[in-house]
Amino acid sequence: MNPITQSSVLEEGKTFVFSLSSGESLPVRWACSPLREAKEAVLIDRLERLDVLRRLDDYPHMRMLLDEDCLEYARQRKSQVRQWLSEGIYVFGAYKIGLMLARQARQSGVEVQGFLDNDRAKQGSVIEGVLIHHPSEIALENAVVLVASGRHGNAIHAQLSVISGIRLVNMSEFLYALNAPYIAGVFSDFVEAPAREPFRFISAFLRMDDERSRQVFDKLIGMRTRLSIALADQVKSPYNEEYFDAEFVHPEHAARFVDAGAAAGDTLQRLEEHFGPVEQAWLFEPELPAYYEALRSNAARANVWLFNMGLDEEPSRAAYQADLTYDVMNEMDSTVPSGTISYIQGVPMDSVVSGKVGLLKLDIEGMEVRALRGGREIIARDKPVIAVCAYHRADDYWNLIDEVLSIRPDYRIGIRLYADILIDVTLYFY
Repeated sequence: MNPITQSSVLEEGKTFVFSLSSGESLPVRWACSPLREAKEAVLIDRLERLDVLRRLDDYPHMRMLLDEDCLEYARQRKSQVRQWLSEGIYVFGAYKIGLMLARQARQSGVEVQGFLDNDRAKQGSVIEGVLIHHPSEIALENAVVLVASGRHGNAIHAQLSVISGIRLVNMSEFLYALNAPYIAGVFSDFVEAPAREPFRFISAFLRMDDERSRQVFDKLIGMRTRLSIALADQVKSPYNEEYFDAEFVHPEHAARFVDAGAAAGDTLQRLEEHFGPVEQAWLFEPELPAYYEALRSNAARANVWLFNMGLDEEPSRAAYQADLTYDVMNEMDSTVPSGTISYIQGVPMDSVVSGKVGLLKLDIEGMEVRALRGGREIIARDKPVIAVCAYHRADDYWNLIDEVLSIRPDYRIGIRLYADILIDVTLYFY
């Protein structure tokens, strides 16, 4: 391999040796190929990417992917947390995330000694046989506490860290220690994928088109490989901006809105609070109780079409049991008996959405790639802003980029984080 210099003639498909500002070198290939091909070299598709790559040392968590021991801290922490969990835990957060993690703990043989919550109205209540305590009403010295909050994890850590001897475990540390399943895979893959495939992740990082996105991407990699939630405080965006960050989404985009994973219609409500009433919206929600909840508030609106379906690459049907992922706390008033077996109907967006689309939001539990393929005609024709969740699969950061750019290579790309943990990560194509 030849080194890249100022006078180098970059040839398509040719691999060069590239020097970082620190003097370290790595292989770089000049190619517009999909990022999945970045196995043995970083892929560069534009000259300006080289300027960012040269400064890779400015992004410490991206830079660490080049080190063989970049997962050493995570593995040591895993061993330590596994030992702590054997003593039993308190779960701080008596709501959806807390309940899901408590169930996972019990399934893994970890004793849940109680829930903790700052809401005094919950004190003394019981969830699935576990008592809820206010943290000031119980001795927590030397206790092991799992912090189960998506938006307030760092604040809870700060609140509890003053307690003598307390041992705090965040959600990432907990899931990694138990080798737990995670949405569309297992959490260990989510943590370790960047270290196993560094050139793919560095190549994806270089596709970010604004500096804030590069900073967010760097911290997200740190949150994965170092099991950190503290890094989120440096780059987290306000939760109410999720899916329509003003850097990428403008009123003209929001007017014609496709929402895949619409839940009870809450994203449409927040969208209209930001941009005013939509001209047309198409809402897709396969879970029956959430769909009925959306109907209650939107059925009379002629410009809001609701589909009890999911988006897919082609027409499909999948067995579905109404033990909900959305309604974990059984808060919805539903006539659907628990345990009822139904079916999720999958449809291609191209076959049911008519007219121009300005904004496409996808949050469909790992089915995002298939949904994008089912909307190729609309995406190619309209080039809508796409806000797609990028935390369901370990390879989302680069695989979603490959999928969208295979349809419209002229998209620009950004990424934002809206939580303290590795959920609510949105890739924007604009």
